[in-house]
Amino acid sequence: MTDATTIKQKRSFGEWFKDFATRNIFLWLAFLIPFLLMVIAYGVMDVSPFGDKQILVTDNWHQYFPFLADLQHKLQNGESLFWTWSVGGGVNYFSLMSYYLASPVNFLTMFIPAGVLREFLMFSVCLKIGLAGSFTALFLRSVYKRNDLSLVMFGTSFSFCAFLIGYYWNTIWLDTVCIFPLCALGIVKLLTENKFRLFTITLALCMLTNYYIGFFVCIFVLLIFIAYSIVHWHSFKNFAVNLIKTGAFSLLAIGITLFFLLPAFLALQNTHASGSNFPSTFAINMGGSNDLFGVLKALKSITGNIANFTSPAIKAADAIPNISCGAVTVFFGFLYLTCSKVKTKEKIVAMCLILFMFLSCIIRQLDYIWHGFHFTNMIPYRFTFLISFVMIAMAFKAYKYLSLTNVISAIIATLLSVFVLVMEIDDPGIEKMFTTERLNWVTPTLIAFGSIIAFTALVVILYSKRIIPKNVVTIALTIVVIAQSAATGICGVIVTTVTGTYDYPRGGEKTAYLLDYMNNQEANTPELWRSEMTSTQTLNDGALNHYNGLSMFNSMANEKITIFYENMGMMGWKSGNRYTYAEASPFVNMFMNLKYLVARDGKIHNTYDMAEVCTKDNEKLFQNTHYIPMGFVTDKNLLNWKADENEGNYNPIEKQNEFFRNATGIEDELNTRLEVVSQGHSDSSKFTVNKTDYGVYSFNCSDSSLKPHVKWNYTAPKDGLYVMYADIKDGEDVTVLQNDKEQPGKYGMARPYVSPIGYFKKGDKISVYAELKAGSSGKARVYVDLFNEDVFEQGFTKLTQNVMNTTKLTASSMEGTIDVKQDGLFYTSIPYEKGWTAVVDGQKVDVSAVGDAMLAFPISQGEHTIKLYYYPNGFWPGFAVTMACILIFAALCFLIYVKKKKPIPEPAKLDIPEPDEE
Repeated sequence: MTDATTIKQKRSFGEWFKDFATRNIFLWLAFLIPFLLMVIAYGVMDVSPFGDKQILVTDNWHQYFPFLADLQHKLQNGESLFWTWSVGGGVNYFSLMSYYLASPVNFLTMFIPAGVLREFLMFSVCLKIGLAGSFTALFLRSVYKRNDLSLVMFGTSFSFCAFLIGYYWNTIWLDTVCIFPLCALGIVKLLTENKFRLFTITLALCMLTNYYIGFFVCIFVLLIFIAYSIVHWHSFKNFAVNLIKTGAFSLLAIGITLFFLLPAFLALQNTHASGSNFPSTFAINMGGSNDLFGVLKALKSITGNIANFTSPAIKAADAIPNISCGAVTVFFGFLYLTCSKVKTKEKIVAMCLILFMFLSCIIRQLDYIWHGFHFTNMIPYRFTFLISFVMIAMAFKAYKYLSLTNVISAIIATLLSVFVLVMEIDDPGIEKMFTTERLNWVTPTLIAFGSIIAFTALVVILYSKRIIPKNVVTIALTIVVIAQSAATGICGVIVTTVTGTYDYPRGGEKTAYLLDYMNNQEANTPELWRSEMTSTQTLNDGALNHYNGLSMFNSMANEKITIFYENMGMMGWKSGNRYTYAEASPFVNMFMNLKYLVARDGKIHNTYDMAEVCTKDNEKLFQNTHYIPMGFVTDKNLLNWKADENEGNYNPIEKQNEFFRNATGIEDELNTRLEVVSQGHSDSSKFTVNKTDYGVYSFNCSDSSLKPHVKWNYTAPKDGLYVMYADIKDGEDVTVLQNDKEQPGKYGMARPYVSPIGYFKKGDKISVYAELKAGSSGKARVYVDLFNEDVFEQGFTKLTQNVMNTTKLTASSMEGTIDVKQDGLFYTSIPYEKGWTAVVDGQKVDVSAVGDAMLAFPISQGEHTIKLYYYPNGFWPGFAVTMACILIFAALCFLIYVKKKKPIPEPAKLDIPEPDEE
């Protein structure tokens, strides 16, 4: 006979895995079904590898994919993740990563070829959609102690909620959204079982993968704590213990992330968003009037939009919140309110929680707080996935107690669901969601939603009468949810749209050939040199095509750099978080260390210092003949040049003159202004133009049906290159004429900049022309100047006398030597941020910022060694806190482990004599 203390043989891995897979079969299905449904949706829309389309649209086109391509390049080449030279002239890469690239999945790109990166991105979206369903199912199983097919039903409902399908293109948010159900499970376990590990780890992951969406999760943790405390109130002491416990482990989780998030927080202080102000008066985002009636009207729109499962909001700022999560969820969410097993207090708290989040979408003060104490730039109501999650949790609990449901409860739930449907009919917000081209979707959507409600009510009533068994109900409703989710996925991809793969990146092999030629030419060049495109495709072309560029579109953009670009005559947009290079004057090219320019159409206007060096079909590569390597000495007076924050207060061409004069000490003007000699505007009886200052005009059109035009004529005083700046309201496309003959192509001045407009001979007529919108009135600033080549040559000769010889360059540092002829200012076109350190001859020196933007420092006459290196501001303090918090967390885990392993003493045996045998 085997002794009871005999140690059991360990199970084989195969047995363990079989048991694990069996126990978690519904979690696997809650992942696999949404994953496959999303893959099918992409396949239907011919997304690569199933066709020649891609999911790169809106910001995914301009930002997320280019940044992902840059990260892959960095990982595969072992480059520093602190800084990048690929966009914006150089940028804090740590802060950029914190918002765009912190997904753990992204780091797998180092193992795949660059040629399949877009397919990798598509499948990663499907992966996260699947994980959202599986993690939601895990939350529901753990909290409500149920492990059946219903987990698949409600997990899939979250995977295909309107938020995830409407914003799947916003790939940077998906990780935190799919991890969030685990964090919600973690806070529940912390409050109910005193288990802290899951909560701490998942909250830290939510913050790390995207701190912005992670902030919403933190707010929701607070709301869960408040809700739990109300529903399960025991005593003030218990409340205080739970508060301390929740606060302590929340701080511990945030502390673990500080190596990453402290630099991100400090970098945020340099962005345009940091300047937002709290609304001083009551105002609402939707509903019209800023009063109770407006709030009620907005609540009607939001409630009705629950039925909209086919046309989610994609980017429109005036859209209705994305909260739909399926008709079955809506029905059981209302059934929850009739469930006798749910306490009345819990029902009230749940509805108050949803109402509060509804009002947070409406009232601007609450909206401001939710979105990190600023207002969003497009894509409103970014926290609404939380509403869908609460609705699903309510619905699942009602489903758990379905056996207690009676016909009356089912009818009440049906009527309330129909009420949602009625709220959607003829609501003014419906056009914002379906837009004109999809208004024919409205009726089918409402009919489908109503049909699912009717079917759900029918099977529930039949079950309540025990006419059909519950497993039939579960199977039937799961099939319905899968079918609706499939429709939601396909419609979501249609609404979001797809783009073609054939011209992304633009130019394909031709552009790649020119870039390869350029890189081969500079293979042995040690210093940092830059290149650009005459016109951008993504606003982050440097990241996409792997060259050191000047353009950047990045929500973490340093506002001071944007202002500097605008003052220097380049494109900038503070509220748009971008600054962009378009073909610029020799002045900009020289001071921004631009060495190469790619013209995808083979055309440039600045033939003065741009020499053609390579051609591939119609594309051309030009090299700057006045290129100066990074790091040269200017006059100390350059530090006196100040950038003006108000774009309308200055003439950028005059700012160039001032910058050049301060840098070189040459008093002659770099650019000479031209006066208007005649005008050729529209009929003056209906369209008047008045000059208010040099180059500044106001215009007014009295006929709303008239499409006016403006035209200013100049005479070239001598042969040479000319430049233009044109900021014309409603006249974004500007045409330049030479002796009344239009130049090929237009100058896109939506964000105005100083552009070379080509060579003109003495006496040539130069005309600046723009067509305006019908009935347009407003202001125009138009300047045309002669670029003085002789003055520029003098400055170029002077500046090239004291140039650093770079000996080492990395992604976040550079070293070199320089022989300075006389004391001056060591100027670089490196965008300055705290974290840059300059070392001259082994000694740290104080760093200044030219125009509050470009890194520079005084330097004395003589030979010097220079080293510049960068660590993100706040990295080392944050790293220290992170390590301390990890040690605390590890120590707590160890104590729990020891406590569990501590042997429990066996109870003392009583010396009881055995009975005598009979």
